[in-house]
Amino acid sequence: MEKNFYFFKITYYFSFFIFYLALWTWIAGNDHKDQHTTQDSSQVYPGSRDGAASWCDSNATIWMFGGRGFGAKRLSSATPPTLDELWSFDIKKRFWKFYPYDNKTNEKPPACFGCVACSYKIKAVMFGPSSTFIFDMERKRWNALPNGTVSPKPRSQPAHWCDMDKGMMWMFGGTTTDKELDDFWKFSFNELQWTEVKPKNNKSVIPSECSKATTWMNPSGVLYMFGGSSSRLISSYFWSYSPGTSQWTKLGGTTDVTKCAGKYGKMGIASKKNYPGCREGASSWIDQQGDLWMFGGSGFDNFSTTTFAVPGLLSDFWMYNASSNQWVWIGGLSRGEGNPFYGEKGKADPQNLPGPRENAVSFIYENQLWLFGGSGHDAREFDGFLNDLWMHSVVKNNASAAPTLQGPTEIPGDTISISFGFRVLIALLVLVLGLVVSLSSCYSKECRICRFKRHLRPVVKYKPVKVEMMQVPQPEVSAPLNEQPSRNL
Repeated sequence: MEKNFYFFKITYYFSFFIFYLALWTWIAGNDHKDQHTTQDSSQVYPGSRDGAASWCDSNATIWMFGGRGFGAKRLSSATPPTLDELWSFDIKKRFWKFYPYDNKTNEKPPACFGCVACSYKIKAVMFGPSSTFIFDMERKRWNALPNGTVSPKPRSQPAHWCDMDKGMMWMFGGTTTDKELDDFWKFSFNELQWTEVKPKNNKSVIPSECSKATTWMNPSGVLYMFGGSSSRLISSYFWSYSPGTSQWTKLGGTTDVTKCAGKYGKMGIASKKNYPGCREGASSWIDQQGDLWMFGGSGFDNFSTTTFAVPGLLSDFWMYNASSNQWVWIGGLSRGEGNPFYGEKGKADPQNLPGPRENAVSFIYENQLWLFGGSGHDAREFDGFLNDLWMHSVVKNNASAAPTLQGPTEIPGDTISISFGFRVLIALLVLVLGLVVSLSSCYSKECRICRFKRHLRPVVKYKPVKVEMMQVPQPEVSAPLNEQPSRNL
C-alpha cells in the first residue's frame, strides 16, 4: 500500500514537470483576509476589496476605483464600507500608487460598488449607482456627465464591454434596489453620449434580466456574455452579440439547478461536451488569439447535480476557443470551496492556486493574466475580502496550439485521482462493512445497547478441584470378613 501511495505521488509531480509550464505566481498582497490600505515609507498597497471598477491606459497602467472592503480609514463599524479610493498599478514596474482626494478637484465620484468603466485614449468613463463620470487620466480630474443628456438608469454590476479601438463602451442589464434589468446601451467617447440599443423587432431573441455576468470582447468585435444571476437564479447562459447585425445568439446554458453542474471532461482537452457550471461574478480575460479565459466566481461545481445543491465559491480555470466553439478546463479545482495555496511570493509553483473568489479585478498585459482581490477564501480558509495579486502566463507554441496548462487540479496532498462518484461508492461500502462488523460483534456478545438479545441455553462450565488424599486407619476385626454366619442358632 505504501509503495502504491508513493507511486501515485511521483506520477502526480512528474505530470506537472511535463505539462505544467505556465503557472500561477503570487506577486504581492496578503494571504489573510480583511487587510486595510497600507500607506507608509516602506509600502503603498490597496486594502482588501471586491466589486471595484477598473480600466487601463496605453502606458501599461491599470486604474482602479471604489469597491467594498477595507480602505485607508480604520473602520468604526463591523460592516465594511463602500470605498471611494483611486489607485493605479504600473504593470511593468509592479508598483501601486494612491491618489488622495484633492479639494481642488471638483465632482469627485461618490463611493461606488459594482460600477463599470472603460477607457479610450486619455479619458475613462465610469458608470454606476449614481451617474456617469468622465476621468481625465493626464490631469487626474473627474467631471460628471451633464444631467440633461440621455443616460441609463443608475444600477450596479451590469455586464459591460470595452472597445478601445472605436472608443465605445457597451452595457447590458444590472441590478437596482428593487429589480434586475435587461436594457442594452452603448456609450460613445467621441460624442460623450449614451444611446440605447433596442431589438430590431419583436421576434428578436435577447437575454433576460441579468447581473454579475462575465464578459469578453473578441478582436472581431463580437461580444460574449456568460452566466450571471437572474431572478435569484444563477445561470450558465452563454450569449454572443454581433454589432454588425445587431443580433443576439444564444450559444447554450441553463438556470435549472439540477443541470447547473459543470462538465469538466479531461483537463486540457477541448470537447463540445465540456462547459462551465452556472456562476456569477467570475473573472475574465481575452488573449491575443481571441480565446476567452475565465476564473472562479460563485456558482456550481462538477458535483452539484441535485435539487438540494447550493452555490459556492469556485477556483476553476477555463478557456473558450471561439473558432472551434469548445470549452477547455485549463486547471484549478473541479469542486467548489477549495483552499488556496500561496507558496512563495514571486515564485511560480505547480501547486500555486488562487483561492476561490468572486468580484475580483482582472486585467491582461501581453500574455500575462492578472488577478487582484475579490471576495473569497484566504490561506487560513476564512471567508472575507482579499487584496492578493496573482499573475498567470499564457504560453502557446503557435496560433492553433492549445495553451500550456496550470495546476493543480486537486487540493495539495490529494495525490490519487479518483472520480467523486467512485469515492462516494467506496465510502458507502466502507460504511456498510463497518455497520455489519459492529452489529455482528454486538449480536455475538449480547449487546444491550442495541436492545436485542439472543435467547441462548445456559452454558455450564466445570473446573477441576484439587483434593488432598488422606490415609484412614481401618478397625480391627476378630474374624474374617468373608466368614459365613452360623445356621445352628
